[in-house]
Amino acid sequence: MTTRIYLLLTGACVLATACSDDGRAESNSNTDGGSGSVSASGATDADTEPVPTTSPTTDPSGGTPGTASQTSEATEATTVDPSAGTVMTSADTTTGDDPIVEVVIDPLDAIVTVIDGQIPAPLQYTAKGITQNNVEIPLDGTWTYDRLDLASLGGQSGSFTATGFAGGKGTVSFDPAGDLLPVQTSATVKLQYTSEPDPVDPGIKDGFGMAVEPDPAMVLLYPYDKTVFPRGLTGPTVQWNGGAADDLYYIHVYSDFFEFKGYTKVPPPSRYNFPKLPADVWLKLTASTEGPVTFDIQRFDGNKAYLAKTQTWTIAPANLTGAVYYWEVNNGNVVRLKIGDPAPQQFINKPPGVACVACHSVSKDGSRIAAAFHGGYSPWNVIEAATGNVLYFPNIASGFQAISPNGSHVLWGQSDETGSLKLTTFDNAAVLTTLTTPGGKPVHPAWAGDPSRVAFARKTDGNWLDFNNSELWTANVDLMTNSFSNVKQIVDKAPPLGTTTFPTFAPDSEWIAFSRLNQARTRGAVTEVWLTNFDGSAQMRLDKANGLGIIEPGQDQTTYEPTFLPVSVGGYFWLIIGSERKYGNTLTDTNPGSRRKQLWVSAIDANIQPGQDPSHPPFWLPGQELNNSNMRGEWALAPCKQIGEGCNAGFDCCGGFCYPPAEGEEPTCNDMPDSCSHMGDACEVDAACCEGEGSCIGGFCSIMPG
Repeated sequence: MTTRIYLLLTGACVLATACSDDGRAESNSNTDGGSGSVSASGATDADTEPVPTTSPTTDPSGGTPGTASQTSEATEATTVDPSAGTVMTSADTTTGDDPIVEVVIDPLDAIVTVIDGQIPAPLQYTAKGITQNNVEIPLDGTWTYDRLDLASLGGQSGSFTATGFAGGKGTVSFDPAGDLLPVQTSATVKLQYTSEPDPVDPGIKDGFGMAVEPDPAMVLLYPYDKTVFPRGLTGPTVQWNGGAADDLYYIHVYSDFFEFKGYTKVPPPSRYNFPKLPADVWLKLTASTEGPVTFDIQRFDGNKAYLAKTQTWTIAPANLTGAVYYWEVNNGNVVRLKIGDPAPQQFINKPPGVACVACHSVSKDGSRIAAAFHGGYSPWNVIEAATGNVLYFPNIASGFQAISPNGSHVLWGQSDETGSLKLTTFDNAAVLTTLTTPGGKPVHPAWAGDPSRVAFARKTDGNWLDFNNSELWTANVDLMTNSFSNVKQIVDKAPPLGTTTFPTFAPDSEWIAFSRLNQARTRGAVTEVWLTNFDGSAQMRLDKANGLGIIEPGQDQTTYEPTFLPVSVGGYFWLIIGSERKYGNTLTDTNPGSRRKQLWVSAIDANIQPGQDPSHPPFWLPGQELNNSNMRGEWALAPCKQIGEGCNAGFDCCGGFCYPPAEGEEPTCNDMPDSCSHMGDACEVDAACCEGEGSCIGGFCSIMPG
């Protein structure tokens, strides 16, 4: 017998109701939904006619959901394996001489809203079968929901309770007992928060919505419009100029599944941090958002409200990882800032007589650091990252050096002015081979994640620290035969920015970010960050990362010394840049001799296209100290975790794989993949990644931006 399956949508409810089976509204102050059904008809019956449907809609501004009716034809589906993603399927089941031809679940496409962290009463799901003679039969079965971060769903009870952890959309599935096939519908959780430290007159609130005049005074300084933010960091401090001490501000932030409204006074210099109580609003926002979020801020000057200043940001669906090792110039020390921590760590155990740690390189796996002691001739050493202990210190001049991705080898020797870089193991100064360039001296080496590739500059004037003319070069290195090959120039100098140097490899080892400067020493330099592919055939200035057209002229040539996070997360490569630009109204000195160096992060589209700037406006890296000049931010993974230890992704693990040992348990590190490599797990080819979980980029499964 031929079977046809139809998706029937009946009814829609405004926010605060859920539709019952007969269409009557049942009281629920924070839910919205309808009922859904699946029908199956025999081949001898007339085809089922299209059924008018209504569906809940949301305010396009991201505010409180409302209602809107629209009529559409029923969706015809085929009976296929539900494990392949089929929704709302059923099959003929006989109850005596009256077979079940339709399965109805209620509510359909429900929306549950959590207001100010208060979890609403549970939403009750029910299911029933409709027989050929239109008899309703209660159905037993098992309920599941695929977004346990959003809500729990009683397997037998059908009781749906939001967690309040995040907003988002998931799928409710009902698997009936017997021969009926599973059915599905969506369930959405939205979060709404309001902050009003002092009561605001309702008339003033209404006035914000009736504003017609642009604000003549307020200027947003930070963040920048179109910034891409990751999850897991402290929220940005919004900074602006142009308001008075008693001005009232309305801040409205919204995305598909999140909304925040704040009413507050922010006296000059105006700086606003998202509230952390009763909940961390920024944490909830980023957990609930994947993609665009709108930020509006309006000012009421005591007489009138002005139109909003608006920005659109993007939230990447991933946390950053690892740590940034940077030089605190004021203190003469390399510190470690773990991503998400509120402050850096002093972690290096210096040998007696060592006062300064400066030029440094960190293995991409986070195991070892090659650094220079003392200053002056800057002898190299190797430090164990986990303990801060010095593993090897030959006390030989080096200056800048590069350490291999797993920390096994070091390329060093810039400051001895012999004109060659020396390759040695991390714990032995015996030279295995040297890297030389005709007509100049190699400087500022960097290793790719692919251990067979290095990049460096060739200087043709000055000394090891101060020079004005250099080009970018690459080479292949074979650590089995201890040899270099294919040593070639890929980027020429471009006066007046004639110093081309400070290379860093993207996670795919195919792209290299570098600096163009008017001098090698970065203090007060005129400098920009650029990008090239490995053979130099595609070169682009990273305009958005530099701030071109975003910040005032001159400030957009204060960016230098880029380094990439070794893995791609959330569809982006993440680039640390040093900059002497202004930071909102917090750091405002523009004097090249005294302005403060700070670390910023720019998202770089992972699907880089030649000739197109893949960068996004950067954000200030939270956790660093504002009273120091911070530079040379080397980004590395955290030291890897052993088999059985807890993890967030495969790149956390020495074995390369992270997944729960059993359903419902927390993920742990493994040395073998699950049935396939999940997001962040180790891989060698795209086919190793689970379907829908990205491509193999730099040895790990990663998504690409849409």
